[in-house]
Amino acid sequence: MSDPIGVSDSAEDWLSRLTVYYLMGVAVLLLGAGLVRAGLILGITPTGESFETMDVSGRAGAVTLVFLDLFAAVGLWIRAVWGPVMWAVAVIVETAMYTVLTDLYGSHPLRVTVHCVLIGIYLVLAAVELRRAARR
Repeated sequence: MSDPIGVSDSAEDWLSRLTVYYLMGVAVLLLGAGLVRAGLILGITPTGESFETMDVSGRAGAVTLVFLDLFAAVGLWIRAVWGPVMWAVAVIVETAMYTVLTDLYGSHPLRVTVHCVLIGIYLVLAAVELRRAARR
């Protein structure tokens, strides 16, 4: 029996398990990011920043990323096929916000770097798994 992303339940393959645990770790990070943004929308912030005082682009970005982060977190946690896709969309949107649209959202190089490193690690793991599956 296998789950939606093809990892066998009884497999002793350490790489598949590593990939699954890695995606679950990323899901926890995305859940945290989504909850922090939800707190911003609800006005629960340590800095006292208010959603109402944000400009329209900031509000749109926050609302968009809340949904993308939370949906990606759920998809990665339950190991659905659409989970990594939602995560990639979230990464592309946030990276575009903080690199291409810096005049609207500002520059956050650390966030962009963390996103690129996390998705890069996943792409390496997925490529190695695909190569191993092709050899079998």
